[in-house]
Amino acid sequence: MTGGRAGGGHLAGLALAALVAACQPLPHPFADDRPPAALLKVRDVAGVSIAPLEGEPAAVAETLGAAVAKALLKKDIPASDKTASLGSYQLYGRVEEARPPGGKASLTAYWRLYDAAGRTVGEHSARLEGEASEWQSGNAPAIERLAGLSAEGLAPLMEEEAPVEAATEGHTRILIREISGAPGDGATSLAAAVAAVLRRQDLAIVENGQPADLTIDGEVSVTPAKPNQQHVRILWHVGRAGGAEIGTVGEENDVPGGILDGPWGDLAYSVAIAAGDGLMQLVARGAPPPKS
Repeated sequence: MTGGRAGGGHLAGLALAALVAACQPLPHPFADDRPPAALLKVRDVAGVSIAPLEGEPAAVAETLGAAVAKALLKKDIPASDKTASLGSYQLYGRVEEARPPGGKASLTAYWRLYDAAGRTVGEHSARLEGEASEWQSGNAPAIERLAGLSAEGLAPLMEEEAPVEAATEGHTRILIREISGAPGDGATSLAAAVAAVLRRQDLAIVENGQPADLTIDGEVSVTPAKPNQQHVRILWHVGRAGGAEIGTVGEENDVPGGILDGPWGDLAYSVAIAAGDGLMQLVARGAPPPKS
């Protein structure tokens, strides 16, 4: 039992059918490790490619980019320090440490944002005080705090409009439950990306403990493929809140080895957008009838 495929040209494989597992071979939704141009339509916000940071301490410069990508993703802004997309913003950063008397050390991250044409969009700096040993060792909580401050200032430079949360009244309520088997931060990034894509379809995303009409669970498997590549297979299960499964959306492809071991960045949005058509077919099939 399958639905039909839609799409055309280079992105034909991106429009997924509603599948029951094992009925037919799974489609290949993400054509390579770079996300499609459709990524730029998520929440009317362009993707952000974060270049390697300059400056010292090296432990901070090497990890702050990934932490900022994660912080921006929490704001529904596609960001990655590993992949890039045509038309994406380019974010460049530099870190500087200062050690005033008293044993503390302050670290400042200086950011400059460019659009796809290379024009300067804006600048932002974020400063945080901490122990010198934290910065030298690349202390994760300290770097996450600095990343959060950076994202707070950078996000307004990229948002074209404020996010609109769908009220649950009169909207199909979706609960995104467990996403299992994903390496790196895939479980968190995929959940956030799928939620952002579905919100744009006028659906209400609810939290655990809130009433839901439908549920979505994900299964990710990563296996060795060709040299320096891994094969990624993702199954999305859509079901009714009572437990009955409506159907499954599947997607798979080869990606560069190790690219998913840390932050998924904008690749999570590529996966979510590719699955969107199939998920919406199943949501439409299982959504409760509108109240008269």
